[in-house]
This record gives sequence, C-alpha cells and structure tokens, in this order.
Amino acid sequence: MKFYKQYRIRHLLFGSFFLFMVLIFGVVIYVSYQYSVHEIIETTTEYQEKNLNLLSEDLESKLSTFEGYSIVLSRQQIYRDVIGGSNTQFGRTSSTQSLTLDFSNIVYSVPAIHSIEIFLNAPPIDNIQYPVRYYPLTDSYEEDWFSTLNDETSSWLGSRMVDTIAGEKPVISFGRHVNTSRGLLQSVLIINLDPYTLQGWLMGFSDESNLVLLDNNGNVISSTNSFFDIGDTLYQKVVEAKEKQGEAKSTYHVRHQEDFIVATAIDSVDWTLMEITPYDDLIAGSRRMTWTLIAIGIFSIMLALVGTLFLTRSVTKPVVHLANVMENYQINQPKPQLPDDYKNEFGQLYRGFDDLISRAQTLYKSLNEQNRRQREAEIKALQANINPHFLYNTLDQLNWIAIERGDNDMSKMLELLGKMLRVGLSKGESIITVEDEIKYLQYYLQIQKIQLEDRLEYIIHVPKFTDRFFIPKLTLQPFVENAIIHGFQDGRYGKVDIHIVEEEEHLLIQVLDNGVGFQTITPHKNKLNTGGYGIRNVNERLDVYFGKEASVNVVNRAEGGAAVLIRIPKVRDRDSIQHTSL
Repeated sequence: MKFYKQYRIRHLLFGSFFLFMVLIFGVVIYVSYQYSVHEIIETTTEYQEKNLNLLSEDLESKLSTFEGYSIVLSRQQIYRDVIGGSNTQFGRTSSTQSLTLDFSNIVYSVPAIHSIEIFLNAPPIDNIQYPVRYYPLTDSYEEDWFSTLNDETSSWLGSRMVDTIAGEKPVISFGRHVNTSRGLLQSVLIINLDPYTLQGWLMGFSDESNLVLLDNNGNVISSTNSFFDIGDTLYQKVVEAKEKQGEAKSTYHVRHQEDFIVATAIDSVDWTLMEITPYDDLIAGSRRMTWTLIAIGIFSIMLALVGTLFLTRSVTKPVVHLANVMENYQINQPKPQLPDDYKNEFGQLYRGFDDLISRAQTLYKSLNEQNRRQREAEIKALQANINPHFLYNTLDQLNWIAIERGDNDMSKMLELLGKMLRVGLSKGESIITVEDEIKYLQYYLQIQKIQLEDRLEYIIHVPKFTDRFFIPKLTLQPFVENAIIHGFQDGRYGKVDIHIVEEEEHLLIQVLDNGVGFQTITPHKNKLNTGGYGIRNVNERLDVYFGKEASVNVVNRAEGGAAVLIRIPKVRDRDSIQHTSL
C-alpha cells in the first residue's frame, strides 16, 4: 500500500473510484453472462430432453411395427414351404413365385419397407426386378451383421447397402432367425427400411432441429442433416456421458467443440437419439445481453468519470490549498488568510492550522527573547570569567619561583598542572581523543607519583590506533582519583592498571587497583551509587552521550581491590557524539 503515500490524494481518489466502478461493472457483466448461459443451457437441456423422450417413444413404437411385420412374414405358410423345400421342381417354382408376389405386395403397400431379403438353403433364381431377393444361407455367415443374430433371435442390424436395379442403395435392416423344430437355423429373414422414411420421421418431429440417430456401434443410421458426420471423438464422449449417467436417467448431455449435444437411449433397439445444437446459437441471447450490459456499463462509467472528477476536485481542493499554504509559509511572515466558511472536517483542519501558526509565532517570539537573555548572560559570564592565559602565566611564574628556590618537585607539579589545565580546557571541546584523555591521566598520575613517591605504581596500556577514537573528556580520571584517594587510604602500596581493549563495535576500558575495594556496589540503570560526584558525573554524561550503548560496571576483585569496566561505542567522528547528545 505504499502508493497511497507516494501519489496525490486527487489522483488516488479519482483512480480508486474509477477502478472500483470498472471492477463492479466487470463483475456484474461476468456474473450475468455466466448465470444467463447456465440458465439457458439448463432450460434448453430440459426442453430437449422432454422432446427427445417423446420422439424416442414414437420411434420405438414405429420400429416395433416392423418387428411385428417380421414375425407375421416368418409365420406365413408359403414362406415355410419355400424355406422347407418341395418334392417337385414345379412345386418349388410355384411356391417361390407365390411368395415373391405376396411379399412384394406387402413391400408396395407399406411405403416404409424398401425390400425383403431371404437367406435359405436352396435359393431360387433371383430376379432383381422384384423387391424380394433370395440368397444362399451360407452367404449370411460371412456378413458382419450375422454375429448380432447369433445371440438373439431378431435384431436391428443398422445401416447396410443392398443391390437394386439402380445400383447399391442404403437401407436400415431388421433381421430374424427362422429355425426348424429341432432348433437348427433354416432361414434368415431381413426387412429393409427406406432410410428416407426414417429421416422423414425425424424431420416431421422438428424440421429445425439437428437430430441424429446412431446404432449401437456409433454409426449414423439417419439424421435431419444428410451430410452430418459424427466422428469417433464425439461418439466416445456420448458413451462416457451415458456410462457416467447410469441407469437412473435415460437422457444425458455433452459439450463437443462448438456443439452442445443432448442424447437419449432407445433401449428396445439399442440405438441413441441425439439433438445437436451449435453452442454459439445456444448462447447468442446471452451474448447480446452481455454486449448490451457492456454498452450500458461504458456509458455509466463515463458518467461516473465526470461525477468522480467533480467530486474529487471538490474534496481535494481545500486539502491542496492547505498543503500549499503549509509548504510556503515562513515563521517570520504574516499569518496567511484561510477560508472560514467550512463547517466540516476541512474547517477543523483550517482552524487547527491557524491555531498552530499562532502558537508557533508565540513560541518563536519566546525563543527570541530567551536567546537574547542567554546571549546577555553569556557576555556577562565571559566578562566575569578568568582569562585562561592569566592562569597559564601565573603557573609559569610560580614554576620559575620554585626553580629559583631549588624546589624541583614543586616545579614539576606546577608544570604538570599547567599541562593538565591545557588538556582540560581543550579549547572548550567536551569531546576529545583517547590520546588526549590518556595524556591528561598521565599528567595526573605523575603529580600523584611525586606526592606518594614509591607507594604508587601505574601501568597504562593503549593498543595501536585506539588512541584515535573519541571519548567524553575526563571519563577515566575520576575512577583513578577514587582508587588513589579511597583505595589506598590505609597507607598501603598502591598499583593502578589501565587497559584499553578493542572489541568489534566497542572500546572496553579497564581500571584495576589493589586497594580496599568498593564497600557498596549497587548498579541501577548503568548508574552507580558508589564514589564521589566525579564518578556519578561520568555515568550521567555517558548516559546522555550514548544511552544504552555505554555501560559502567564496578566489581571487587577476588585478589583484592576493585575493577572498573567501562564499555563505550567506537566513535571516529567528534560531531556524531555531539549530535547524539542534543
């Protein structure tokens, strides 16, 4: 959400509202489209399923009529005589002619029947001019459809090609086994239906629908579109949908490429009736509605843009004005004129900024007065302050007097005191290098050495390059002074060790002595309650300069004496400490 902090409020409001409107319309259009498509498909599917069920029942009834024809024809005596054979040639010829005439009359009287085929052991001479044809029974064994009749007495054989005077013609065949009393195959009777009759039944039900009738092998038996090719992929989908649907429901539907198919099974003949609807035609109404919604959405968004632009400018105008006033206002300028007719939150902002300016001007005047008084106090303090050069000259004169009188110790102490004074003043700097801090400490220890003589010994170990770091002035001297004054007060031999250890981010300064040790050690927030004013002052200054980054710990040593451990950050720039302390 960082962009809310980077761009102007006007742009954010306008862009956010615009994107929100586009998103809302997009969601509404998408949901409406999906919902309408779903409802159309559901409604169409339900309607087509009902129609297909009615059509399948009608087809089943009509097809059962031809099954009845096959039963009637197979039971006629003249047919039994022909397939059973006759004792004389004349008798066989007479019976065959009568059978041919009778069956031909049936074919001519029933327009749906195209022809009749009879397979028997001793077929008569075939006459292609008649719709009744005779073939040897053995020829049926080689036909693809014969295996279908092996399992059943009668069955629909699907689409076939038969010879006619005009050449081969497609037919839809129904075959029946005729057996002897002993159960041996005696003849095969096939009734061929004219496919155009079946197509007429389909078109009579609906001349606008694309209806397709399939056999149990996926072959097209008939369709309202003469040039329709189902293909293996579509039939496989139909079979999978049928298996998935199970026996609970006879109708099912699938989506194939650009078509939507609703199918139903004609169980009595093991055929499948399908109605194929182009998917684009099915959802055409939804698409028209979607484009209408898009047009309405675009028009609404354009109106929303105008309203949003006006609203955004109205809302952001006082904010932009206030921001410009705040950016250009200077404390020494007259108070800017702000609108006073706003009664809402903008009015609160204007009044709040006006009150803030008034307070700032009052504070500015107070600070100017305070600075004026401070400068006057500083001038008076400078006038009353002792000139450092006067101190240097006085110590120098005292040093020469001590030399003239032969008091070398006094001369040395005065010289060391002058050096301490120069380092202590440090041109007014409160932050000095570790090198200067160590020099100041050495001058102090040399003075104490003159006073205590052999009773005091000290060691100072400063690693290379650590003397270039910066440290608050007079950090170490108070601890050394405390060790000499309080630690060696019983007149014992005293030893002070000062070590500086360089760590990764800090300097560890150790002040070790062999004195009597600290009597009370109570650390509290890195501050000590032991020692004099100087030690407390060191703790307070380190806390001001470094905060929790610095620490001072005092412990009593097991071998006697005390150990002061001072840890401060490694500082290479004097100004960084001064800025931190402000």
